Amino acid sequence: MQEDKHKAANARYTIGVDFGGTYVKLALVRFSEKNFKIEGYSSFPTKNYNRDSLIEQLVIRIIKLKAESTYKGNRVRGVGIGVPGRVDFNQGLVFDLTNVPGWKNVHLKEALESKVKIPVLIDNDANLMALAESRFGAAKGYKNCICVTMGTGIGGGLILNGKIYRGMNFAAGEIGHMSISEDGPVCVCGGRGCAERYIGNRYILEQATRKLRAGARSILREQLQGKYSNLTLEMLNKAARMKDMFSLLIWQEAGKHMGTVLANVVNLLNPEIIVLGGGVANAGSLLLDPIRRVVKERAFQVSCRNLKIISSKFRGKAGIIGAALLILTSKEKLGK
Repeated sequence: MQEDKHKAANARYTIGVDFGGTYVKLALVRFSEKNFKIEGYSSFPTKNYNRDSLIEQLVIRIIKLKAESTYKGNRVRGVGIGVPGRVDFNQGLVFDLTNVPGWKNVHLKEALESKVKIPVLIDNDANLMALAESRFGAAKGYKNCICVTMGTGIGGGLILNGKIYRGMNFAAGEIGHMSISEDGPVCVCGGRGCAERYIGNRYILEQATRKLRAGARSILREQLQGKYSNLTLEMLNKAARMKDMFSLLIWQEAGKHMGTVLANVVNLLNPEIIVLGGGVANAGSLLLDPIRRVVKERAFQVSCRNLKIISSKFRGKAGIIGAALLILTSKEKLGK
């Protein structure tokens, strides 16, 4: 009983926010010495709000979660936020969000702290996924890991020698904007042939829909009954597991593109482990198997020795956990 009281006394509460291109998710998270627990949760669709109204919605929900913790007799130490774009970590300035319009040079930290009255830290969402997986998840125990978020966009988080590597201008890890074709399609970032144009969820669905409309044979044609805009990644996943050749080839092609990108990353950084998360990565072995095969074929043999490429432990919760954890791993920024 005394031990339980000691653990409760040492529990630390923070709020994590995962700001995605599709949904914004928030959670009140309680951390103990070796574990964590999500004790409150809410979410809302990103596209339903412009920049200002989304910030207002964040304030409302953060204050509500803060009140939940206070009601239980606990103090929230701060709010960590992961965003799908480049951030000045020192200032809490969001430079831009590639897949969310209206977010350029937004002082989000300042806008929120003045209203929620607790410290706010902001980082790239892939960095925070990497933080969560390296501390509690699939990459626990590894000092050098690469984490890739595969959703609306493709992001990368780098843990080098046990710490997040953000780069000189906080722009490191943009794996989704590594080009795999010099003359490829124009990306929303302005570049050409970016990996995101081949592997992001909207592009996988666009490619599959286009082929179905053109007459490709698949069990999906019967399921969709001509309403091809209703196609989802889950449907492609399920059809592929039913040995639908069309769906299998869609995932194999996506895996080939991702494997090509990661082979370059492996040759550059020689990590111990690569963790894949996000909605696209929910395809599991359908995607992982071709990725592993292509990395093995294209990267240096010595760089692949003992390399692990695995799925995220936390899947859709990695961003929230990492965001909440950011507050506890950034004492210098909080003046503690």
